[in-house]
Amino acid sequence: MTVLALNLHAGFTCRHSGACCTAGWPIPVEAAAADAIRAHAIVPATALSTAGQLPEGASAVLVPLPGGDCPAFDRAGGSLCTVQTRLGHGGLPASCRHFPRVTLLEPEATRVTLSHFCPTAAWTLFRTDIPRLTIMPDAAGIADRGEYDGYDARHTIPPFLRPGVAMDAGTCRLWERYVIDALDAGGLSAEAALGGITRTAERVRRWTAGPVTLEAHAAHATADAARKRGPATRWRMPLENALRLFSAAAASVPPGLSRPDVPAGLAGSDLSWVSPRWDAHARTVRRYLAARAFAAWSAYLGDGLRTQVAMLAVALAAVRIEAARETLAASRPLDEALLHAAIRSSDLLLHHLSDAAVLVRGLGGVEREPARAFPGAIGLEAV
Repeated sequence: MTVLALNLHAGFTCRHSGACCTAGWPIPVEAAAADAIRAHAIVPATALSTAGQLPEGASAVLVPLPGGDCPAFDRAGGSLCTVQTRLGHGGLPASCRHFPRVTLLEPEATRVTLSHFCPTAAWTLFRTDIPRLTIMPDAAGIADRGEYDGYDARHTIPPFLRPGVAMDAGTCRLWERYVIDALDAGGLSAEAALGGITRTAERVRRWTAGPVTLEAHAAHATADAARKRGPATRWRMPLENALRLFSAAAASVPPGLSRPDVPAGLAGSDLSWVSPRWDAHARTVRRYLAARAFAAWSAYLGDGLRTQVAMLAVALAAVRIEAARETLAASRPLDEALLHAAIRSSDLLLHHLSDAAVLVRGLGGVEREPARAFPGAIGLEAV
């Protein structure tokens, strides 16, 4: 099976930042891994809990220490994992073996993106040696894992064009390539790129059965949009709209997990320290959206192209809110370090805290909006 990834993520390797090992996450442990950990006395017996309802496929859970560290995390020994050190990579629990890879298994290929909660993954968005985004096969650090676990769409229908109308594989690939290219277009703000994608989605989803196939219709619409790409219409996402989308994502976090709040002073921070610098970081933000669009489970969870675009709007809103939070805490204008932290927090919310199915259902109303109301429904306003 071909394994595909964005070229931005090629060469990814763990740099032992310890972010995943100190996040305070209870880690599901499968039976074989739990038995090996006990047999080698790698962690105290009480660290492997079998109490309560265990996650599917787990026979125990590694319970984090009070400060958030995994009990197997060896901070003094170079931020390494004692399970991995003693049992090898294959001895790790499955969630640890796969992190930060987020996988979508489809009939013709396995697509892998990364969770940018991982600091190393987040820095890939800032790479200066990648002039153009591409989807590449057999990327080092991605295609050499030997196992992939994620959303399995190999035996289901393709994503929907609009409610009740499924796309075909060729149209899905055209749309995927178009979105990546649109988000890679130089000189555009992230909002302008998303606004263009919004309009193209409307053109594609207007297809009806007839002599012109959906794939041919989509090919014409996306090619026409690519020819006309540019700042003809300026788009913005006002802070109050970003807050609405961010709140929708936060509301989808299940009980028992920490929902991000909105601190006092956020509006002033956005006005003074984010807005003046926002467009200077447009390429990085667009690349973040591209990484969110590629291998997105929401394509299968939702009812159409509008929902896919709405999920990108939520990601854009999350970065904007988290950027304002970071600048507020640091008392300085937005820079690469603060944007890096904002992207990490955004993916913590969207990949690890939010219930994607709940969030997608909450956004599903956009599929029934009049076409003229769709941009506003996802927070965009034409300037």
